[in-house]
Amino acid sequence: MNGFLISVVSVLYLGFLFYLAFVAERFKSKKKSLIDNPYVYALSLSVYCTAWTFYGSVGRVKQTGLEFLSVYIGPTLVMLLGWSVLRKIIRISHVHSITSVADFISARYGKYRSLGVWVTIISLLAGIPYIGLQIKAISKSFEILSGMTHGQYFYQEPAFYISMLLVVFTILFGTRKVQANETHEGMIFAIAAEGIFKLLAFLAVGIFVTFWMNDGFAGVFEKHYYQKEIQKAFDFEKQPGYGNWFMHILVSAFSFMFLPRQFQVAVVENQNENNLKQAIWLLPLYMFLIDIFVIPIALTGSSIFAGNPNILADNYVIELPLSVSANIIALIAYIGGFSAATGMIIVETIAISTMLTNSLVLPALLENKRFKEKYTFRIINFAVWIRRGAIILTVLLGFFYYKTVASYFSLVSIGLIAFVAIGQFGPIILGGIFWKGATKAGALLGLLSGFTIWLFSLILPSLLTDSSGQYINTFVAGFFEFFAHFKIQGFDDISNTTFWSLLVNSLLYFVVSMCTEVSPSEAKQALLFVDVFKYSTKEGQSVLWKGKARNEHLIELLVSFIGSMQAKEELEDFARKNNIDLKDVTADPKLVSYVENTISSIIGTSTARMLVASITKEEVVSIDEILEVLKRSQKIVEDNQELKNKTHQLEKLSKELKTTNEKLQKSDTIKNEFLTTVTHEIRTPLTSIKALSEIIYDNEDLEFDQKKIFLNTIIDETDRLSRLVNQVLDLEKYESGKHKLIKKNIDISHLIDNVFLRMEELAKERNVKLKSFIHKEITGFKADEDKLIQLLINLVSNAIKFSRAENGWVLLSVDMSKKKVLFTVEDNGLGIPQEMQSRIFEKFYQADNQGSIKEKGSGLGLSITKKIVEIHKGSVFLESMPDKGTKVIVSFPN
Repeated sequence: MNGFLISVVSVLYLGFLFYLAFVAERFKSKKKSLIDNPYVYALSLSVYCTAWTFYGSVGRVKQTGLEFLSVYIGPTLVMLLGWSVLRKIIRISHVHSITSVADFISARYGKYRSLGVWVTIISLLAGIPYIGLQIKAISKSFEILSGMTHGQYFYQEPAFYISMLLVVFTILFGTRKVQANETHEGMIFAIAAEGIFKLLAFLAVGIFVTFWMNDGFAGVFEKHYYQKEIQKAFDFEKQPGYGNWFMHILVSAFSFMFLPRQFQVAVVENQNENNLKQAIWLLPLYMFLIDIFVIPIALTGSSIFAGNPNILADNYVIELPLSVSANIIALIAYIGGFSAATGMIIVETIAISTMLTNSLVLPALLENKRFKEKYTFRIINFAVWIRRGAIILTVLLGFFYYKTVASYFSLVSIGLIAFVAIGQFGPIILGGIFWKGATKAGALLGLLSGFTIWLFSLILPSLLTDSSGQYINTFVAGFFEFFAHFKIQGFDDISNTTFWSLLVNSLLYFVVSMCTEVSPSEAKQALLFVDVFKYSTKEGQSVLWKGKARNEHLIELLVSFIGSMQAKEELEDFARKNNIDLKDVTADPKLVSYVENTISSIIGTSTARMLVASITKEEVVSIDEILEVLKRSQKIVEDNQELKNKTHQLEKLSKELKTTNEKLQKSDTIKNEFLTTVTHEIRTPLTSIKALSEIIYDNEDLEFDQKKIFLNTIIDETDRLSRLVNQVLDLEKYESGKHKLIKKNIDISHLIDNVFLRMEELAKERNVKLKSFIHKEITGFKADEDKLIQLLINLVSNAIKFSRAENGWVLLSVDMSKKKVLFTVEDNGLGIPQEMQSRIFEKFYQADNQGSIKEKGSGLGLSITKKIVEIHKGSVFLESMPDKGTKVIVSFPN
């Protein structure tokens, strides 16, 4: 494939990353974040999957079979089982404004600078080879795809120019400006996008190899596994045993949490610890998907290229598509590997440059008295340029390693060696966040002992041997032969070094810590780290500061880091919340703590401590004072929490009282409306009765027929008045709960006959036909028969009244299911409009859509019906459409 085309594709890809990063930065400038998202967070964690994953895992399969999975099982177990540890580390880092893994360790042990220095050195020694192997992967994949060999000089290397572009990207989006609580939005968003690219690319290659070059997974094993040389790699009896698995899983778990790049994306760049909840399952899923085709690619490659020893297993991902002239798939594979490598270089470089600046260079400069006096209030400018210089230096050292050393090692071997070095942080970090008795002396000795074993076991042997693999002299040979006696049989070099380095590291850490005294500064940090969920506020740390400081010096220091306008806004806001007068000469301890924390988020805790100490006079706080203050602080926190709980209870009670009051007011309104309506309903028949009685009384000569009509009307109005009073009394009885249910088995046929007998006269008068239908025999149904009759009479009488004037009918049907008995009363009347249906069961409400028909009634019948249904724990439904009749369905539990 044309080398120029591949170069153009590479540059375009990097240009696309620049575009994505600029988009994210633009959103950030508008106070919106694209990275405060659980999916973006989980994808950024996939920076763990570097060129080693993309190319090296296939090579590892050819050597050790399934053991390549151990490197991915470690992170998976961290997310599934150890997420609470990661959450605690994130919380600590947010509270203490941690900027790197070196900063974290230094801050835990009393902001002890030497620890940060050694963590930085170890990270650098582990990170430079790792960056070198990424550059090697880019260069080798370019060489394979283009068919071009790299030149003798660095300027003839495409990988050099790509490295320089990555330097530009990292400087632009990693150090464009250094500010408090800084998050590299553009960089993280681009890294998350790269996580998608490399996954899709590897899946594309895997699908192509498995389903196009072979007949699926079964076809791969039938053609390329059985009776093949690679089958030996899967023989557990001949390969290193489960001890190697355990050690590799352990060291990969530590590396996933503490590699500088992983700590950067998982902890420092984390904007919301709740994003971890989604990552718990998203990252294991990602690991599964990116590993699913590793074995098919390895088996196919080892079989097809068995006769060509010049093709390394690390390169099968690109070589296999090229072997069948699938250049597009090969180019996709190249972009995927390119994505995996560049993502690692960018984040690792940011992390290492931050550690070099904050833990190594700036503290060293501040130890120079002349520099400190002259540049204390302008150190932010130095921090920016030092970080940029550190980025350039880190990438150049990685490129130098690639040109001089990387060709002698496989991708996997370099990666595992780096993992063991980073694994030395495990005991002092985990011990530090769970054990208050740990000391800086124990942490430093433990770390250095583990690092020394790593150096002698994995680094020096390769440096002290000649081209044939023999040690350079007999003394060196004797030295390493002596230590060879300590090797555990069956363990490979990585597992042996992991076991002994972590064992000695942990032992010295705990023994020395037990034998040394915890200093006041260490005790303070220990309590704040171990009990971080009790002291989770930055302001809470201020109670542990004791000394003297001037407000003007603190303000001037803060201005030099974040600018006068931002400093003014933040200080005024902080002062208002904490009742601090910024015009006072002497600074409040809370302000000292606030300024130090703000600066820590820019240049690290150690450097911030040195700067603040240079303008304040801090007094030593004893351990007893620390404990007493923290107890008071915790008591205040508990009191505040109790106060919050009581306030919440009062608010809840107030809300309930308000709701009750609203109900009472509503009830009072309903009562008034009820009384008004009842009075009106009673007045109408009384008025009629009185008027007709007076007419009869005053006119003795009134004709008999006329008198009879008047007396019949008086009797009708009296009956109407009696019905109204009875209904009001019934409704009051139901609503007050004074009713008594007398349940018994109901004979449905007898019930319907009883109802129809009472409605017969009304039906004849209206020329309405009454019909009934029982779907199936109803057995075991219990209810209050009198109330049920009252309910059905109300429904049937309403249906009769509003049926059609001609050919009117009313159907009463009964049905039964496993849990319910349904009574349905249906008519073919004018129906009820949709807007009236919701109110039809209200007291005194009568639909006024019945055309010329205006039936007199109290408007209480359906309200009483609903109450009877409710006291039987049933429900009532209404179905009606204009001109299509009405159906009322009553459901009783059976």
